[in-house]
Amino acid sequence: MSTVIKLKGHNQKKGKGKPATGAAAAAGDLAPETDNALRRALEKIVALNRDSTHHAFELGACFAEIKALVPERGFGRCLKVFTDYTVRSAWNYISIYERLEIYRDALLKYAVLPTVMFELAKGEPAQIETVIARMADGERIRVKDVREMLGTKPKRKSDAATLNAGGPDGLRKIAEWKFEQDAVQFGGLVLGVLCAVEKALEPAAVGRAVRKNALQDKIVHDCRHAHDLINSLAAPLQAQMVKTEHWRSAKLPKGTVWRQVQDLLYRMGGVEEWPAKVDFVPWLQDEVVPRRGSASLAINRCFTARPPWR
Repeated sequence: MSTVIKLKGHNQKKGKGKPATGAAAAAGDLAPETDNALRRALEKIVALNRDSTHHAFELGACFAEIKALVPERGFGRCLKVFTDYTVRSAWNYISIYERLEIYRDALLKYAVLPTVMFELAKGEPAQIETVIARMADGERIRVKDVREMLGTKPKRKSDAATLNAGGPDGLRKIAEWKFEQDAVQFGGLVLGVLCAVEKALEPAAVGRAVRKNALQDKIVHDCRHAHDLINSLAAPLQAQMVKTEHWRSAKLPKGTVWRQVQDLLYRMGGVEEWPAKVDFVPWLQDEVVPRRGSASLAINRCFTARPPWR
């Protein structure tokens, strides 16, 4: 990090004419034992200057401790008096500590930068595991890569100009802009689903049961969102029988790869459509994540090699 944290030398910031002489004065009235605990936590932060994966977790733990010790509105005041961190930065580190702790060993192994972890902490478990798997394959993951996989890629500076462009050419540019945004989000959802399915199938390799309900809880809603996105990306709208009804997305042509993806996502998004226990694992293996040599052209045929929008 560019800013080195330190206890500020003066520690005498004034508020309403009264000097602030301790941690309690910065965060609000606290009991002596709480004030001492707060001071110890602040002193830990002072020692954590290095920009590293390990220290990002340690900083997050310290900030989380401080947040729990001070009143709700005292957190920002405490940071302002005793550290050079903003509330936003503190929350970024807390998110690493609270959301990525179970992946700590892997993130330490690949020496992931805090800036990358700030973005990674915004993801769902399946998405985080997908990013880590790519690191294990030797890929260097940057902030923009994580944003693309999570569908959180920020707006470009030219977005306003694109959205204000008129005429047929302007409409075409807006369509291209929308496609890029939706495609990135769609890819992140699908890769997360595939990762979750592959992990759920691991017990089957050693003859153990695959937990159907646990997998449903993880991926059903992502499948629904991915199905909506593929309709937005590729399916034409069709008029309804009643003229006053809204137009709806049509089914893509039968026999095409993307119709298979559309149908499969629709089925995966509704728990009542999942196969019974005896057919569940074969369905995952042969349709959702086809084994090598399978003739099926399901979701992973479209995405596992290299997403077309990357």
